[in-house]
Amino acid sequence: MHWEFDFVEVEKTSLKGYTLIEGFPGMGLVGTIAAKYIVEKMDFEYVGYIDSNIFLPIIRIHNGTPIRPARIYADKKRKVAVLISEQVIGKQFTSMVAKKTVEWIKQKGFARVISLSGVHSADAGPKEIIYGIAADEKSKKLLKSHGLTEIKDGITTGITALILLELRGQNVEAISLLGNVQLSADYKAAAEVLKKLDSSMNFGLDIEPLLKEAKETEKALIQQLQSVKETKDNSEKFEVAQTPVIT
Repeated sequence: MHWEFDFVEVEKTSLKGYTLIEGFPGMGLVGTIAAKYIVEKMDFEYVGYIDSNIFLPIIRIHNGTPIRPARIYADKKRKVAVLISEQVIGKQFTSMVAKKTVEWIKQKGFARVISLSGVHSADAGPKEIIYGIAADEKSKKLLKSHGLTEIKDGITTGITALILLELRGQNVEAISLLGNVQLSADYKAAAEVLKKLDSSMNFGLDIEPLLKEAKETEKALIQQLQSVKETKDNSEKFEVAQTPVIT
């Protein structure tokens, strides 16, 4: 089967020189939670989506209508765009998604990329520490401007890791903000990442509602992701049941 993954614009928008905030699901779902909060609480405009046959047929309904699993928003005044996915990307598609995303980033002329993600730190330090990874040496100045604790040695995984690798040596500054994750859907880690992002980009975000709403939102998102997993499992079981046995 041929897998497709295309970026589609619903409104022709020049994103040249913009900062892209990337929110693919990763450890603790920090990227998805944080990116979703940004577009819901700020004046972002829906400008595009990802059209792909790798997504499972699980569509969220918002304000009475279905919305795409992965969407693009833009704030033209601040020159900031947000890429958010509400579906976990299967491991077999990780490399393709990262490469396609980087192709789009370069095509649109983004000046910098800030990925929001999570990491499980074995350190006994405070959870409020936000870690950072830079795509290359020239991107490290972004780590300093955001006041991040650089991870000098270790291992990182997932789409965000591959996006940073693909952007290494490119004409795009790229870093990842990593919250210290303790839960499968860690809203506290997402809130701390947003605090750090807000302090350097002056969004004026009020993070307290995120913490107050965390319990109910966490429950809803876990149920949604569980539905995706169950649909995938049932689909795979059906395919196995339909496979003829040759004797």
